[in-house]
Amino acid sequence: MSVKDILIVMGIFLVLSLFLIVMLFLSHKRHIAIMKKTGLAENYLVSHYLDNTPGKIRFSRAILLKAYISICEEIALTDEAKNGIQDDFIRRGIIRMLIRRSNSIFVSVRKKAIASLYYFDTPEIKKTLLKILEREKKEHVKIYVINSLKNKIDQQILQAFVDSIIGSRRFYQRRLIGILNHYLLHVEAHLANIFRRQEMEIKEVFVDLSNIYYREEFRDILTDELKAIEKYLAGEYNITYTPLRRERVMRLYYGILSALAFVYGTSLDDIRYLDSEDSEVVRIASDSFCNRESITDIMTLINLSNGTLSDDYRSHAILKITENNPLLIKDLLEMVPKIAKPEQRLMLAHVFSHRVDYLLLRLLRENEKQLSDIIQLMAENGYTADFIDFLNKNRDKSIDASMKKMLQPIMAENEIFAKEMSEYLSDDKRKYFGLAKPPRQPRVKKIIPEVRKTKWLLTLLIVAIVLCPVIFVLTHLNTVFNESFNDIIKDYVRSLNIWFIGYYFLANCIYFFLALLSYVGDTRQRVLWNAKNKSMLFEKDMLPSISIIAPAYNEELSIIESVHSLLNLDYPSFEVIVVNDGSKDKTLEKLIDHFQLERKNVLSKPLINTKPVRSIYVNSQLPNLVVVDKENGGKADALNVGINLSHSEYVCGIDADSLLERDSLMNLMSTMLDHDEITLALGGAIVPVNGFIVDKGQIEAKLLPKSLLARLQVIEYLRAFNISRTGFAELRSLLIVSGAFGLFEKRILIEVGGYLTESSLNKDTVGEDMELVVRITRRACLDKLNYRIGYSGTARCYTEVPEDGKTFFRQRNRWQRGLIDILSYHRKMIMNPKYRLAGFVAMPYFFIFEMLGPLFEIQAYAAVLLGILFGFLSIEIILLLLLVTIVMGIFLSLLSLCISEKVEPTFKPKDIIRLLVMAVIENFGWRQYIALYRVKGFFSSLKENNAWGEMNRVGFRK
Repeated sequence: MSVKDILIVMGIFLVLSLFLIVMLFLSHKRHIAIMKKTGLAENYLVSHYLDNTPGKIRFSRAILLKAYISICEEIALTDEAKNGIQDDFIRRGIIRMLIRRSNSIFVSVRKKAIASLYYFDTPEIKKTLLKILEREKKEHVKIYVINSLKNKIDQQILQAFVDSIIGSRRFYQRRLIGILNHYLLHVEAHLANIFRRQEMEIKEVFVDLSNIYYREEFRDILTDELKAIEKYLAGEYNITYTPLRRERVMRLYYGILSALAFVYGTSLDDIRYLDSEDSEVVRIASDSFCNRESITDIMTLINLSNGTLSDDYRSHAILKITENNPLLIKDLLEMVPKIAKPEQRLMLAHVFSHRVDYLLLRLLRENEKQLSDIIQLMAENGYTADFIDFLNKNRDKSIDASMKKMLQPIMAENEIFAKEMSEYLSDDKRKYFGLAKPPRQPRVKKIIPEVRKTKWLLTLLIVAIVLCPVIFVLTHLNTVFNESFNDIIKDYVRSLNIWFIGYYFLANCIYFFLALLSYVGDTRQRVLWNAKNKSMLFEKDMLPSISIIAPAYNEELSIIESVHSLLNLDYPSFEVIVVNDGSKDKTLEKLIDHFQLERKNVLSKPLINTKPVRSIYVNSQLPNLVVVDKENGGKADALNVGINLSHSEYVCGIDADSLLERDSLMNLMSTMLDHDEITLALGGAIVPVNGFIVDKGQIEAKLLPKSLLARLQVIEYLRAFNISRTGFAELRSLLIVSGAFGLFEKRILIEVGGYLTESSLNKDTVGEDMELVVRITRRACLDKLNYRIGYSGTARCYTEVPEDGKTFFRQRNRWQRGLIDILSYHRKMIMNPKYRLAGFVAMPYFFIFEMLGPLFEIQAYAAVLLGILFGFLSIEIILLLLLVTIVMGIFLSLLSLCISEKVEPTFKPKDIIRLLVMAVIENFGWRQYIALYRVKGFFSSLKENNAWGEMNRVGFRK
């Protein structure tokens, strides 16, 4: 290319950059204008139809519709007002427009129109929606249809709902069941004949509905179905069940037993249920005993103990029985000396631990010997949390004196119990009982040499060093032996620069392609998010339950705000599990004091191996908060502990120093309603919180950080998340879900063994978030699942980024080491078509541009400096270098900022101007400097350095 051609191209990019800047401010202005018009339209509708104040309409159909939906989301309109607005919208053609769009070939347009029809009720709308439901093949579109029809259920709609189940996934069935559970009670419908059909999907929905909705005519259907399944399980052929997977039939079997026991009052005291080899059957049968009040029933359960998981269910049932009839505790106390079987004593210890206050206060007066036996029973079985909690709260000195005398021989015989007393008694009680607090041993991280990985990296390093010289020699055979050394060096430097231009041009082209995909995907996500109404999102079982896991290590500066932020999320069903990973500061103490937590026994039987759990803390007034204290094992190990303790369908890993927007979790999970694939993992956008004003876990103001380093990271995060993550997600090859805000299906986590740690899979890594996604992808591809790993740029998580250079570069070094470790561990996936686009597109991208790229870039930077210093480079080469490294880099950064701010602006105009400046200056040395540290990360990987490194926190600005 000539100088003129290069300057023209640079001019085009500069003009495009200016265009993006203009569009950035115009979109900001447009957003404000739309908000203002929508507010005025809301005022018009309220005053005209609720206050009967005449007014002149001057709004577009889109603004009127948006305003009406916004009003319906906030207040309950009278039927008169609804009918008046509906008639007005019919006259203005708004209803006709929605019906036309509901048949659009574009899915997002179709779904948005269907969602809007929820707010209107005409025979034409009902007819249209029923036709769509009948012919629609995509289940995620059907979900929108049944949600819009739920207020209109009659016999015809119910029949259409049932017909839509045939051949559907379990995910769709669960959504439909939630709607039927809520709305079927208000409808007179004939159900028995509908649910006697033989299709398995209908049987599944019927059984699930029977567990939450009582109809006497269902009893006979359930009984007949139970007999049919038990005959099938005994070996008899069944036309419905035999062709299916046994797991699916067993799930139906459990549902029938549960419905008969808890909804229809059928007794399950048959020994074939109570002593079944299937622990789930035992759980259901044991729970059916909970309303009984007989010592005979208790003895039945105790005598069946066998040391398996089933004993936990039997113990739970016994505890419920004693709550119904507290006098039975006395009978149980009399049994303690007579029971010798360890598993039976374990069950009694479980029951007594929940009644420790009652037992201590009663037996201290009546029978100290019996009390001593009970304490010894609880101590030998590890049920001591409530007992120690009682001692800490007790202020009666006579009780302390009696307990001191009683506990001395027990602690002398039971070293573990003595250690627990030393660990968890308060300081004054520990001193009274003559105990010393045991020192906590620091975690010693073992580095296990990985010979194959080291050889692979050394080979790649050698290739990266010699590749360019070898290519140069092969392409210059005619001249390399005939020219002088200075001429050879000159030619080599020029060749390196030309190759560097090609490398950067290719990388930028890939990023431009990802940006295009990102723009399309982000636009679609925002349309679909705005289409979902609160009635849909908060419908029972519409969104799966979530366990939010927040590992915490030395987070005392921000832990309380973070937990408050999590507890205040807008989401129908979730729990928060904070895992204190052996913090050296007061993280745990702050949590206990602020949320008034009490220690409970550790009862979890881990599904994934982890470092030992020390204790669990809860507050009965905050049932969805659990705090876990464990030995230090790293973030991944802490996440695995949270997975073991979780009770939800999905788990969400989040950094303890991070804050979520109130609707972030709902925003992220709601994307599941827009796909038919199995959602295995989801990731949200990470935004630096430095500079933001935070009050009690809520963001009061979004301001840019004052630190130049933090501002540069803001631009970097925008580019990485708004282009890279969304683009790869659209390509169905996303391999990174940020550890600061990542969500996973619990089932797949258990199947793959959880996060990669020494405890779980005999290997540690500092890139546990990406590694888990890669391993899940690998498993899904091998199992030939129709899966997705998604990303939502509108679901935002705010996290603190480093503001000092030492911490920042330590973090970047860790990221590079993690990436290299993952690519090494899963190198069989690279360019392997067995792993679909993930192996054929994403893995090669990370291998070439993210892992090996810095090794080549460093050589290229040296060549650029030599070329400029000694005048080896022509003006054309210098201009091309400026084009591919600076001009195109600035354009990409501006593009990422535009994608972020196009619909819902985050920053004020003056902060946007500052970010524009950052988008320019980061290209002059900063990105090149980071490449040096990525090379350092490569050499750290050769040294087997898996250290995580501590991050210095400054805390949230208040």
